[in-house]
Amino acid sequence: MIPHDHDLAQARMVSGDVIAAAEEVFATAIRDFITEFCLLDGSVLIGWVRGERHGNIADLVASSAEPYFKDATLTYADAADVCLDWGRSMQVVLDMEFATKPVTVFFKLVLDGCFVGVAIQRILAEDGPPLRLDAFARALSEARLS
Repeated sequence: MIPHDHDLAQARMVSGDVIAAAEEVFATAIRDFITEFCLLDGSVLIGWVRGERHGNIADLVASSAEPYFKDATLTYADAADVCLDWGRSMQVVLDMEFATKPVTVFFKLVLDGCFVGVAIQRILAEDGPPLRLDAFARALSEARLS
């Protein structure tokens, strides 16, 4: 059976709603890491991104995650960009990965002059689709240090 356009639109909306809810759960779960990470001077981070100093960025991510998450749970994925568009706030975007036994999250950490946020690109879960937010939140919680 071929789905009708309205069925596809509804499926995309449901998928979008789940991703939006997952982003909210995820951002809350890594809030401590983000706070720690943002203590770095933004101009230093921009210099590292523009100079492709991925090792420095990876070390900063690891040291910022160390007090909160099990070893190698939250890592930098060796890709970043700086957006300096005229008339807009400066923005640094880092590709990141959060990997724990039942779930892996590929996401972008967005550091804007006005806000900080996460944009989930993909979630791989052992229990497969559809994503169950309660299991997702539990997996994030279990990745934290006691």
